[in-house]
Amino acid sequence: MGLSQEELKKINELQNTAQLQHGWKAIRNIITWRERVKKYLILIMLLPFLSLIITYGLMTLVDEGILPRSDFMHEFLRLLSCLVLFSLALYFFTAFFYSFFVDRLDRKKKRKLRSLYEREILTPILQALYPTAEVDTEYHIALNTIKEVVPSAKCYIQSGILELHDERDLEIVDLYAFSVEKGDNGYDDITDFLGQVYSIKNPLSSKGKLWIVPTEHFLNFETEDGYLGTTQDGNKIDVEDIQHNEHYNIYCTDELSARKFLSPTVIEWFNSMTSRRKLSFYINESRIYFANYNNKYFFDAPDDQKKYMAWRIENVARKISYAMDFANEVTEMLHKHEGFS
Repeated sequence: MGLSQEELKKINELQNTAQLQHGWKAIRNIITWRERVKKYLILIMLLPFLSLIITYGLMTLVDEGILPRSDFMHEFLRLLSCLVLFSLALYFFTAFFYSFFVDRLDRKKKRKLRSLYEREILTPILQALYPTAEVDTEYHIALNTIKEVVPSAKCYIQSGILELHDERDLEIVDLYAFSVEKGDNGYDDITDFLGQVYSIKNPLSSKGKLWIVPTEHFLNFETEDGYLGTTQDGNKIDVEDIQHNEHYNIYCTDELSARKFLSPTVIEWFNSMTSRRKLSFYINESRIYFANYNNKYFFDAPDDQKKYMAWRIENVARKISYAMDFANEVTEMLHKHEGFS
């Protein structure tokens, strides 16, 4: 998870570039848009009161003879009265517009924020560490594939894809999958998955599909979150390893190919992961997908003032490095596998 001195130097130099400074300023403007609108509303709210005070003060001065009565003063006072009415109308219109469209505007701003962050901030950091890599903000891992490797949910939100453009064709996304349930105080978001999904080309001569999914044990009853493939296409198989059978369930469409993949090396590797990570694997004939359920975002944009102030470029670089190290660990395990081709 550590960065070399050379990598740290590149990251620190990057922080002072015009591109990053410009992107960071744009992000700050998006984050603070609500506060700026609220200040605008306060200013509009004060305007009619100021107009009333000025109008009353001038009328008092005219009545006491301090200021002369004139057509100009009469028109000026009438103008101030119109300004009071206009200010009140403007305030109520703005407040109504804000309350009615705030959620829609907020969603639009968040989409813009994420795209801007991935393009102007995350991509330069990624390329400082891995020059050929990029963040694809338009393309996503297919939803049907996502459903194969993470627990079933109602909604799936992906980040832009980190594409390494190496011989593995490595792709990484942040994924938040959740369901909505009605509670005592309204509707609540129930997290089904939060972590990273990885995808690489399948270097194995495997057939069919294979799922390796984690299990949980509660009161001696084995429970398993709903992984799509395990409930539709796959047949459950066991291996001759008690620890593995306790922590993972295995499903496949081609048992011979699955057992060829599940060598002692692979099973030992999965067992070593038990205390470190909650993992799931989905393998088809062309690609391998694996999900790391760590309850963390790695590539998310700071979306409020607190996160904005706490953001550090070194932390982002370390998360990228950590994700790449984990992908390398999986690749190394596959290279050690006796069926590697």
